[in-house]
Amino acid sequence: MFRKLVLLGTLCCLSTPVFASEADFEKRMARGAVALDAGDFVNAQAEYREAVKERPTDPEAALYLAVALNRANDPETESALKTALRLDPNNPRINLELGTFFYNRKMFEESGDYLESMLALKPDSEMREAAQKYLDNIRGKSAGKRWGASLSGGMQYDSNVTLATDRSLLPVGTDRMGDWKGIVNFGLNGVAYLDSRQELTGSYSLYQTLHFNLHDFNITQNAFDVSYKHRFSPLYSAKLSSSFESTSLGDKPFVNGFSITPGLQLAFANGINIGLDYRFHKSYFKNSDTYPTNTDRNGVIHSILLNYRQPLSETFILRGGYTFDSELADLTAWSSNTHTGTAGLTVLLPYSLMLDINGETVARKYDEILAEAAEIRSDTTLSGGAALIWQISSLLSLSLDHKYSKNSSNIDGYSNTRGVTTIMLNGRY
Repeated sequence: MFRKLVLLGTLCCLSTPVFASEADFEKRMARGAVALDAGDFVNAQAEYREAVKERPTDPEAALYLAVALNRANDPETESALKTALRLDPNNPRINLELGTFFYNRKMFEESGDYLESMLALKPDSEMREAAQKYLDNIRGKSAGKRWGASLSGGMQYDSNVTLATDRSLLPVGTDRMGDWKGIVNFGLNGVAYLDSRQELTGSYSLYQTLHFNLHDFNITQNAFDVSYKHRFSPLYSAKLSSSFESTSLGDKPFVNGFSITPGLQLAFANGINIGLDYRFHKSYFKNSDTYPTNTDRNGVIHSILLNYRQPLSETFILRGGYTFDSELADLTAWSSNTHTGTAGLTVLLPYSLMLDINGETVARKYDEILAEAAEIRSDTTLSGGAALIWQISSLLSLSLDHKYSKNSSNIDGYSNTRGVTTIMLNGRY
């Protein structure tokens, strides 16, 4: 009998901290609710933070901490809301909070996605009415600023400048060599129509390089783009874009082209996005003294593009892609099939820094033997690079980028290596 009493007493002593902890958690949640209702967001945050420390995976504690942060416009709000969503993805209240969070920041596309997700979860009538009001406002708004502009300028050292046009034969007497150049990139973009489901946009860009020595390889490109996107649901959207570009090499026209690209975008749990596009591109090359037979390369390119993006955490974002190009040129020897694989990792660092690491492999095989060669050309290119970006402000950033590539070819003269280092100051409005 004595042994049973000792055992019972031991169990009671062991269970007391558990019940005490349970009571503390409930008290913190209750005090947080009182402070939240009274508009005392500082004390509400303090209570809910302690509750989260006791139960890091409790979805209710995570939700109400995020709500308290949202009411106080705290910078941690987005991260806290997304943490709550990971713990309870089918909670309509969290989706509503995320919708209002992005709406208040005039990020109407993201806001609409979360609000529509909330409606799909069949919330109560009060939340449904609130979400519908926000969605109606989004549809009726001009959606904030209807246009934007960007301007980038910087310097680049290219160890193998003539690779800029390496898909054509090198002009006689042109050696591969390095050079410094300045780069200017100017862009304009505008929104013709935008609501929670549809988006019609257009853009123009000017890209200009100015070499210190190899002036014949200065590039000037003007490009225009029109794009329409329709979101059928927060998980599925379709787009159709059309573009035209005109490129000069030196002071001579080099190539004009236009493309049409329909595509699908799928969004899954945990922020995974997958895009599948088809692109039709028509090229019109121009003959010049440097490239007297350039028009032999006129033709079309059919492309299939697959892109993948997944946030691994709040800090790491993984991406990958695959592209297949089938080029059909007027001169069959310039026709080719190309397989391209890409991979990259974005790392968000402290002090507004971002590191982007990327790699690419390209395998291209031509259809027929070029006149200057003894066999069908086949190339494999491996490249990798890294960029460090400092977001100085919401409108200004500074980037330092280096990329190295090595091309292996079965034709003499086309195997090469290349290193490109770039520093750019980027502004946008």
